[in-house]
Amino acid sequence: MGRKSSVTVIGSYNVGLIAQAARLPEWGETVFGSGFSECPGGKGSNQAVAAARLGGDVRFIGCIGTDRYGDDAVSMLTDEGVDISRLKRSTIRKTGVGFVFLNEHGDNCIIVDPGANMELLPEDIEAAQSAIAEADVVLFQLESHLDTVRHAMKMARDMSKVVIFNPAPAQTELDSILPFATYVTPNESELKIMSGRRPDEQLTDSEYIDLAREVLRKGPEAVIITLGEKGAMVVSADSYYTIPAILVDAVDTTGAGDSFNAALAVALGEGQSLEEAVHFACCVGAYTVIGHEVIPALPTREQISLFMSVQPGGVR
Repeated sequence: MGRKSSVTVIGSYNVGLIAQAARLPEWGETVFGSGFSECPGGKGSNQAVAAARLGGDVRFIGCIGTDRYGDDAVSMLTDEGVDISRLKRSTIRKTGVGFVFLNEHGDNCIIVDPGANMELLPEDIEAAQSAIAEADVVLFQLESHLDTVRHAMKMARDMSKVVIFNPAPAQTELDSILPFATYVTPNESELKIMSGRRPDEQLTDSEYIDLAREVLRKGPEAVIITLGEKGAMVVSADSYYTIPAILVDAVDTTGAGDSFNAALAVALGEGQSLEEAVHFACCVGAYTVIGHEVIPALPTREQISLFMSVQPGGVR
């Protein structure tokens, strides 16, 4: 590990309500599930905790309610060593909730009610701009109001920060914020959706590269496509390369994208090259999917160092 990474995460906190079933019900149908659990979540919070466990100096800017779930968020983030001095609490909306459904293969789908996350406003970013100024890397997702994301990304880019934009949940009409991103990190479905394609459309590698370069023309330096068990593809204007994944038996893929983005931010903040940082992020993502739920599955730096040391080629 090089110098300590300073990371600010701007985004969501949601309570995760998780259940497992062999399949999802059809409309009007009830199916039996098992293993219900309630756990902290939300892409912003997950990424903040993941970055802190990996050794980053982490600040989290978001908005939660004044309900019990909000109190739980404060306790959890504090215990994980995340700076929450700029965390807003709304008296208007309840803390966000994510309903996570897992099948027997560990695949997931999620319904999110953002709640108080939509109360994080541009003026709150102005009040918290010191948290951006203190960071090497600023990390964003799309579970907050788009105007707030745009405002904060522009502020971070104007301060010459490395800006990682994780376009999840995916949406179209992102042209107004892509110019402020240094790196964009969609998975395959998210890249298709943000490019106006159907998420179930089958594409070749060359077609994914073409879509990524359409995104690049709007301002970012590179698009990093996460490919699950196939690793990640890094696409720049004049080159591309693939970082292979570490093959593991996945138990729960819910937190893979969040841990990948957090690891990428930490590694870049430490001064690692983009290729080194993506390799590290792929290893962290692989480690995360072998555990149950998100927060319990996120590795510490010691755990991921040991995990990487026993892989072919050792630690990179």
